[in-house]
Amino acid sequence: MEENNEGNMDRAMKHYMIAVRSGRQEALADIKKLYTIGQASKDDFMKALQSYQIYLGEIKSNQRDKAAATYEGCRYY
Repeated sequence: MEENNEGNMDRAMKHYMIAVRSGRQEALADIKKLYTIGQASKDDFMKALQSYQIYLGEIKSNQRDKAAATYEGCRYY
């Protein structure tokens, strides 16, 4: 909303990064979109990608992998 309503990209990026660290794929996709149109830096996108990868590493478990292999709706990656 910061991005669309106020044009405050710094604040919007902070919110996107918080969301990415919480595992929101949509926020990562939004940062990627901003990077492709020149509204976010390569460093911003790389930090977001690294944060998302750290999140995935933290939630990884054998049980989740088995559930994801069995049921498409259980994928967390």
